[in-house]
Amino acid sequence: MDCDRTATQWRLFSHEEEVRSKTALVDIYSTVPEHYSELRRLYQFFLSLPVTTASVERTFSKLLMVKSKLRTTMNHERLEALVFAAVEKDIASSSSDDDLVSEFAALANRRLPLGDRRL
Repeated sequence: MDCDRTATQWRLFSHEEEVRSKTALVDIYSTVPEHYSELRRLYQFFLSLPVTTASVERTFSKLLMVKSKLRTTMNHERLEALVFAAVEKDIASSSSDDDLVSEFAALANRRLPLGDRRL
């Protein structure tokens, strides 16, 4: 990234009246002209940064709760599903049990023919 070119583009762009009226970074980015490539790249970088690390920290703390000593032998898919259910509790609680059962039943035919069973 060329710092001098970016600073020049910022000085030219920041004096426009349309920019001064906007406060959201996304709105400002949408008004940056295409030929200000360095400035657009800088805004893309800022927009990709997370605001906080709270969601990452929350996920790791839930991982410690889910992966206890009793669950150290579970496979990766099951661990991922349990962590997702713990972290995204609001999504998991909004689904009804009947919907989950019908979705699982629709995945594949798991019925086995019982035939004539004599004991």
